[in-house]
Amino acid sequence: MTTSEIKLLLEKYKNNEISEEECLHLLREVADDEHAEAIKADILAALHSKVPDAGWNEEGMLMSIFRAEKPRSRKRGYIALAAVLAGGMIIVGIYTLPEKKPVVTARVEHHALTPGATKAMLTLADGTVVPLDSASTGTLAQQGNTQVLNANGHLSYKTQGNTAEVMYNKVMTPHGGQYQLTLADGSRVWLNAASSIRFPTAFTGSERQVEVTGEVYFEIAKQASQPFSVRVNDIDIKVLGTSFNIMAYSDEQAVKTTLVEGVVQLTHNGQSSVLKPGLQASLSVQDKQFVITPADMEQTLAWKDGKFRFRNTNIKTIMRQLSRWYDMDVTYQGDVSDIDLTGVISRREEADKLLKALETTQRVHFEVNGNKITVIPH
Repeated sequence: MTTSEIKLLLEKYKNNEISEEECLHLLREVADDEHAEAIKADILAALHSKVPDAGWNEEGMLMSIFRAEKPRSRKRGYIALAAVLAGGMIIVGIYTLPEKKPVVTARVEHHALTPGATKAMLTLADGTVVPLDSASTGTLAQQGNTQVLNANGHLSYKTQGNTAEVMYNKVMTPHGGQYQLTLADGSRVWLNAASSIRFPTAFTGSERQVEVTGEVYFEIAKQASQPFSVRVNDIDIKVLGTSFNIMAYSDEQAVKTTLVEGVVQLTHNGQSSVLKPGLQASLSVQDKQFVITPADMEQTLAWKDGKFRFRNTNIKTIMRQLSRWYDMDVTYQGDVSDIDLTGVISRREEADKLLKALETTQRVHFEVNGNKITVIPH
């Protein structure tokens, strides 16, 4: 969409002439970094001219608030694009603004809840634990005929000659950590916070197999004669050469496998499903078989790109993601089941800025005591 087309939609929106379809188009553009400057300039001009006061303040983040249902009479509140500039983040609340209701700001102690970093722990075959950080670089260990190397937040395995002994290593990220590694076959692995992978230091036999927890993204090296498989909980995922994401946190309702390219076969309790690119397979405790739906690739892979991205996402799901990255302890006071937000937030921001961004939707506010966060509906 061009800048002139976006400006036209903004004008229609401010004049209450926008259709439901146009409103959805505008919502998507607001959540995209590409046209942020043009949208910001238009919103600022509107705020200083004839647009009615909607009760927002200029806290330092770009904000956008929409109604979830079809456009209709706005007698009880003006739904508008509210700008609160910079910080590199956009939050969209699905909400009708109350009249003249003050914004409650987050009460955050002076010390910041800093974002996560590149860090993990490596457990060698003999049980030795090696911290993976900027201080641990170069050759870390020798596992049979395989060298274990670490540099610039990336662990790699280099096998020299044939190996008869199968040795297993494990990489685990804490809350507030992420890491990358390259397996001995050349397959690349990204670990999100609070995740792990157990793998052989060299692949022997007819199959390559690893085990994971948490959230992991794979780019599998193609070796048709030696299929690759991933074990997560009681699900087996078999691939030849492909890219896919697995989300299997114990505090989430389902294990989700999202395929970027290639083909994978998922097996659970004797039930098998084949997943094609652009689809997501979900399996919850209640499901007897995989539920396959179109995937939201941007939202699923946002963590790998250094962002949080939400689309009509409940606040509890949002806070679970934030708690893993900022190592927060989150509790709730009141019913938050109807608080759904849409937005894009950088994972590099400190937590207090993100909480204030979420509060500007006027749907929720937070009480902060150290790393303990209480979520309260507005």
